[in-house]
Amino acid sequence: MDESTNIPITDEDKWEVLTRPEKLGEILLKHGKITLGQLEDLVKEQESSGMPFGELVVAKGIMSRQDLFTALDWQHKSDQVIIDSLTELINKQKKEP
Repeated sequence: MDESTNIPITDEDKWEVLTRPEKLGEILLKHGKITLGQLEDLVKEQESSGMPFGELVVAKGIMSRQDLFTALDWQHKSDQVIIDSLTELINKQKKEP
């Protein structure tokens, strides 16, 4: 149950949260590469400019292109964990009678 609103969380909602890939900005924030304020400003600018988030971070001088590649690798690894977990779950369900 969502304690802030007392609305039950459905299995579908749980699935959505568990399988949603992390966005690059979330990963940068989690790794301490940007602040919450920077993330908010970058998202607003991205929405108005249409520029990819990673390119915007580099253009603003917040990160080097090499640091961006490292962050994209983190993002890929995070996505791979989700894919591997889902594959394992599907394979387990196939084996069950």
